[in-house]
Amino acid sequence: MKLYFIPFACSLATRIAVIEAELDADFVQVTPDAVLADGRPFRTVSPMGYVPALETEAGVTLTEGAAVLSYIADLAAEGVLAPPLVSDERYRMTMWLNFVATELHKSVFAPLMGRAAGPEERAAAKARAARPFAVLEAHFTEGRPFLVDTFSVADAYLLAVLNWCEHAGVPIDEWQAVKAWRGAMRRRPSVAQAMAEEMPLLKAA
Repeated sequence: MKLYFIPFACSLATRIAVIEAELDADFVQVTPDAVLADGRPFRTVSPMGYVPALETEAGVTLTEGAAVLSYIADLAAEGVLAPPLVSDERYRMTMWLNFVATELHKSVFAPLMGRAAGPEERAAAKARAARPFAVLEAHFTEGRPFLVDTFSVADAYLLAVLNWCEHAGVPIDEWQAVKAWRGAMRRRPSVAQAMAEEMPLLKAA
């Protein structure tokens, strides 16, 4: 499979997942308006210009992070990246994937990380952080090491998003359980490897 990514974007979660599951993937670094090596504009792969985007060996193209991560989870051995299919924990994982995508990524961080948002929109985005961060704080204060019973692609996605806190001006220090969870995730071997692989690419970008 071919995975299109931008260093330290939300696509970092796909690299973590691939490493965690010991899968093979061809990672292709892109910019939203780039032309790919084969001459195609990247937007022919991902019409919105977003990463991650995935092309399967069968020629199927997937966009949207939750869909790409779910696909990778299903390629992995059972229990490595997701709970079993048709289980309560699997549906909880899907719930958390959507929570990260809607309540954090799009609602809070997209306006703060983009260039189009004005001061009022940025202030509103920061204000919106309180409720989802409170939900996470309560979850992790109970001593849970992961979003569901075991490590999953939802954890990889949340870690990728929480990496942006300092750059976006989101005060993660106010949420000590969330900050501690992020620190623990950064020490996980698959996460540490993925971040080490992408950091030089980020610096060179």
